[in-house]
Amino acid sequence: MDVSGYQLSARYGKTLRLVERVADQAATLVQQRMRERMPATRIQVADGKRYLQAFIEGQQAVLGTSRLPTRRSDPRVYGATTLSPTGVLVIINAKVCDAPTNLIETVVHELVHAVQYGRPGRRADAMKALRNNYDLDPMSWRNAWKLNRIHDKDELEAQAFEALARQIR
Repeated sequence: MDVSGYQLSARYGKTLRLVERVADQAATLVQQRMRERMPATRIQVADGKRYLQAFIEGQQAVLGTSRLPTRRSDPRVYGATTLSPTGVLVIINAKVCDAPTNLIETVVHELVHAVQYGRPGRRADAMKALRNNYDLDPMSWRNAWKLNRIHDKDELEAQAFEALARQIR
């Protein structure tokens, strides 16, 4: 698994090193517990406003556009998972994840989402949602509602697996 900093200042070096140390173990635990494979996944650790920039750039790379999204992620969230051209991109917000326990739980949570993106049809659904968020291909209210229900179920599943963080040393 590729873990890197995204324009990360030296003050978050400890956070990056912790993510590097736990990422593979967290991925193994998540895949074993979920009994599913994770697609190619890259983790980037960013801070504050760079977190949102990394997230948007990742989505723009998948869509092949420089257009800005009409719907944006909250810069106060711990992390986010989105598609990348070769698989999945996880962005960890170093500014918000200040405690090691929160950080490891966030890594596990986002890796659950990475596994979810590997499920049949999920990449296509995620592309539809991204294209809608960038106003490239607006979707109907009914389709948006359906994808939001899937997102809500995925979020609950990821929260349930956060307890795996306690097994990481």
